[in-house]
Order: sequence, then structure tokens, then C-alpha cells
Amino acid sequence: MKKRWFYLSLMLIFSLLLVSCGGGETADETTPADTTETTDAAEEAMPEEEAVEDVSAEADVTDIEQIRIAIVMPSTITDLAWSQAIYDSLLRLQEAAGGPEVMELAYTENMFNVTDAAAALRDYAAEGYNIVIAHGTQYGTSMFEIAPDYPETTFAWGTATDTGESQGISNVFAYEARAEEGGYVNGVLAANISTSGVIGVVGPVEAGDAKLYIDGFVAGAMAANPNAQVNVSYTGSFGDTALAAEAANTHIQAGADVLTGSAQQVVGAIGVASEQGVPWLGTQSDQSPIDADVVVASQLYNWDGVLSDIINKHQAGEYGGSAYTLTLANGGLVMDFSDSLDADAVAAAQAAAEAIIAGDVDVNAVIAGETAVPADDSEAMMDYPDLEPVRVALVMPSTTTDLAWSQSIYDSLMVLQAHYGEENFEVAYTENMFNVTDAAAAIRDYAAEGYNLVIAHGAQYGTSLFEIAPDFPETSFAWGTTTNTGADEGVTNVFAYEPRAEQGGYVSGVVATYLTESGIIGLVGPVDAGDAKLHVDGFLAGVKATNPDVQVNVSFTGSFGDTALAAEAANTQIAAGADVLTGSAQQVVGAIGVASEKGVPWLGIQADQSPAGPDVVVVTVLYDWVPTLLEMITANQAGEYGGRVLQLTLANGGQTVIYADSLPAEAVEAGEAATQGIIDGTIEIVAEPRN
Repeated sequence: MKKRWFYLSLMLIFSLLLVSCGGGETADETTPADTTETTDAAEEAMPEEEAVEDVSAEADVTDIEQIRIAIVMPSTITDLAWSQAIYDSLLRLQEAAGGPEVMELAYTENMFNVTDAAAALRDYAAEGYNIVIAHGTQYGTSMFEIAPDYPETTFAWGTATDTGESQGISNVFAYEARAEEGGYVNGVLAANISTSGVIGVVGPVEAGDAKLYIDGFVAGAMAANPNAQVNVSYTGSFGDTALAAEAANTHIQAGADVLTGSAQQVVGAIGVASEQGVPWLGTQSDQSPIDADVVVASQLYNWDGVLSDIINKHQAGEYGGSAYTLTLANGGLVMDFSDSLDADAVAAAQAAAEAIIAGDVDVNAVIAGETAVPADDSEAMMDYPDLEPVRVALVMPSTTTDLAWSQSIYDSLMVLQAHYGEENFEVAYTENMFNVTDAAAAIRDYAAEGYNLVIAHGAQYGTSLFEIAPDFPETSFAWGTTTNTGADEGVTNVFAYEPRAEQGGYVSGVVATYLTESGIIGLVGPVDAGDAKLHVDGFLAGVKATNPDVQVNVSFTGSFGDTALAAEAANTQIAAGADVLTGSAQQVVGAIGVASEKGVPWLGIQADQSPAGPDVVVVTVLYDWVPTLLEMITANQAGEYGGRVLQLTLANGGQTVIYADSLPAEAVEAGEAATQGIIDGTIEIVAEPRN
């Protein structure tokens, strides 16, 4: 099965009908005429750039004359989201102005139907309300038709920057929230409080300030932890709380230990977070009344300053023409953090907010991939060459979520796609290709469909690859683990790759000797071949070099993917006295499950396995395929279609060792010294004889 995606989609994305967080409900609640109006509004919601006024969130309505304000909203004044945020601001202004006698407020809520909303807007204007607010982008077309009929009535709408000036309209204000700013801050916070490294996002429709918030959130999380996994799902609805609850449950089952989301639908998702005790990070309005223990952070929309400025302009005879935006700098966006949060995590989030305010971080530039906010020096050193549009296909023996061999290369492809953009870096894949004949068919199909690079991610596919490659001389093929490029067979368009897993294995072996108290370590291998064999050889060498008295019991299950066999092997190792475990291949999910149950430290390789046991996965040797993939792609685009052998090593960054904070300092220091010794050549890894 072929799939292309930028984010992980956990649920069906419905047809996009509405275009802002003030969006109402799904298609069955909208008449055909309303659908047309909504589409038109969507088109008009993206006008040419207009000047935006940067007003303070501080309000001054103490000396205003009597005024009547009406607002039409897509949801309720108690939705804890989009509508409530602006209604609460109106109530604060009403109190500051002297009460209802000075500022009369009227509202119409739950305006899913655009035609009904238009009628409400016209009625309010006809009844003499001074300011009429259409709180949703879907109302724009109707509002621009109505406004010229009431030239001394002020209209306002959002999220938008179009004041109707190009249409000759002079009595419309526009407003928007730069939700990506607070989204970025929440993303930084989420990455710092997540222990599994998996974060779930429940979005409504991929548009408006909801999309801004989510894009910013993902950017912030990845800036704080490039190894984080941010799973984004869109329910297709702004208000369906049941769908939001379902999405939240799906995220948690996928390992997420932090959740966020937007729009009035999130009441359902927060309910699930409350039941499961999962932290929730909110936006738009204060959602803590649902559960103050799980709503640990909020980006709050403060419309006070914008509304105050509109009121004062109206009473001065200026009925429209300005566009406003809420930002962190002007106080329209306010970050609120729970006292229960880790102080370091809050400090990181606050530093991100300050950097945005100071202009040191341009969130939209980060989202667009125009600049990076590296988490460390190694990320800053990553050099991304200019590429022509490229299509890459991947055939794998397991899944993109195997926490091992397949996921490691798939994750690297996603990093590249995120950097270059889906339109320039297309990725397709076929997973669970246990059957070599089926895999060969998939490889041939991808080549026939014009993919530039087709990766056969398993040594078992080699024979098929060498039969297919000559038929597509300008397609690059790649396979591993191997060093055979097919040169002896006259093949010129095949790359070969292998991770030098003995290097990461050696480092893990060194660290493991500092962790064992029993002096017995268990190793759960799949098959004694490929990078699995290299890992075992290196691990044994690292243990012996550090403490020859430590006993390493090695067992091979004979399978790369049988998690039950791996679990059985782990139980056997523990029964034999092992108090530290390691292993490789996708089978290890079963072994890590046992380690987690028994509280036994696990040292992993290939991909981040901490989601399977965040408390026990203490060392990870990550395979980073990005440089290898870029080398193959740039060679292909230069007319060199194969012939190279590429290796993942500690020296070239193809392998990176990550240590849990719970490890003893001396163990980490020993591991880092071993890494440096391998890189500078002072440590030579010699495989130990095995029975």
C-alpha cells in the first residue's frame, strides 16, 4: 500500500467547508447555498497583503459614549474556545465602561448556517447597533454585501486582514490571531514535559488559526526535540466533541503522553485527557474549568485592545479600514502555565516566547523551512543541499512504526520531506513486505511509475533488485545492509548501504557494564546476520573491554519480527539472572515490554524505542539516514545513478548515541569516551569468538 503524508493522519480528513476557527459544523449542517458562500468567503479570506495595526492589549473605554455592540458567533459563549474568548473580552470591556447602561451587548450563537448568520448581521445593523461583529471567516461574503447598506455602522470580522478596501468598502475592520506564536511556545513546552517523546495533536479543519496554531506547535516541538514524534490528526469538524475524543484516545494508544488541539471540539479531547491523566495544552480560551489538573498550559486570546480600539475609532467617526493582529509582543496572546509544571520546562517555553517577541525566532520562517532553530550544535551543522523535485519510494520488511529498522529510515525521509516540502520531496512506501516476490513487484512498480530513488530496505531483496535495475537505467536503486552494488554483474544504478552497528553496539556494551549489578546481561538478537550480527559483535567487545568478568548471554530468536519470541527470550534472560537487556530488529518491542514490566534497563539501537518503555530505555543508538539519503539523491540528480557503498558511522553522524537523564554520570562519561575513541581511531573493535 502506497501512502504519502507530511504528518501522521490518524483519522479521516473530511471535506474542507469552513475556513477559520470560527467555522461552524460539517457539510450536513450547511445548505448548498451556504456551501457556495463559504467557498467564496474562503477565496476572499486570502487577499493581497494589507497593513496590520499593532495595538496593545490594554483597553481604554472609560470615557466612551453609550454604544451598542452585537456579535454573531459559530459556537456558544461557553465553548471554552473561539467564541468564548471574544465574548469574555466584550464582558470585560462592558464592566470597564460602566456596565450595560453604557455598553449594550447582544449576541447570536451557534450560527452554523451562513444564510442565517447573514440575516442576523443585517438585523443587528437595521436595529441600530453601532458595531456588528461577524466572528468567523465564513461570514465574510455576506458581511461585504451588507456593510455598504449601513455606512455609519461598523462591521468587524476575523480571522482575516481584508477590510474590503479593494471593493470600496470603508466600514469594515478585520482581525486575526497569530496563533502560530503561542503554538510554538506550547510545542517547546510539550517536548520538554513528554517522557515518551510522542505528542498528539487534535485539530479541527486544516485552515485558519487552527492550522497556524498546529503548524507553530509542531515547529516548536521539533526545535526543542528533533527526535520527538508529533502526531497530528484533523477531525474535519470544529464542534464534534465525540470525534475529538476518539482522536485523543487514538493518540494515547499510539504512545502520546502530552496532548493539544484547538476549536470548540476539544472539550471531548480534554475529557479523555482527564480520564487518562495526560497533560493538555490549550489555546484560544482558558480550558482549565474542564480539569485544572490536566490543562497545564494555555495560549489565551485577549481581544480587549483590538475591541477597545475599534470602539474608540467608531466614536471618532472612523468606521473601518484597519486590520489588527494578536501577538505575543502586543499582549493579545498570553501564555499561562500551571504551577504544577517542571520549572525547567516552563523556563524553556518562556525563553521561546521571549525569543519570538525579540524577533530572534520567526515562527513562520521556521514553519516554511526558511530557517532552523536547532536544539544543539549537531542540528545546526546539518547541511541541506539544494535539490530539484524528487520522488523517493521505500519498500520495507516491517512497518513505519516498528521502532527499529524500518522506522529509522522512514523517519529520516520525513525529516527531509519536512525540510524541502511535500511538493518538492515526494515519499511513497510499501510496508510489511515479508514475501520477497511481492516486494519485487512493488519495487518494479515504483520504478515504472517514475520514482527517482527506489529503496529496497532489506538484504533479502537483493536478487530481485539486480534483476529489475537494468530495466530502469536512469532510476537509482538502493539496498542494505550490504556492500554489493552489483558492479560484478555489470549493474551501474544500485547504491549499497550498511550501518556499522558494531560501533553503537560497542558503546552500549560499555555503558551496560556500569548498570549491571548481577554481572549478567541478556541480549535478544533476531538472526545472526547483517547489522544485527554487527551489533552483537560490538556489544560483546564493549563489555569485555570494560569488565571482562561480566557475562553476556546471547540468544537469537530466528525472526526479525516475532515479538512473542522476543518476549519469551527476554523472560528467559531475566530468569537466568540478567538485570540489563539489549537487542535489535523490530521484534524487540516484545522484549522491551518484558523489560518494562520487570523494571530492567534496556539499551536500544536503530530507532527510538522509548515509546515502548520510557522508564527502561536508557540508551539509544539512533540510525540517522539523512546524510546517506541526501548523498544518493544528489548523486542521482548529477547523473550518477549508483555504484557507491554508503555507511552509517559514529564519525559521520549516521549513528547518534542518546542517554537517558536517569543514567549514572560515570556510565554516560564512559559511553562518551568510547564514542570518541571509535571516532578518533584509538579504539579498534575486534569481534569476540562466539560459540
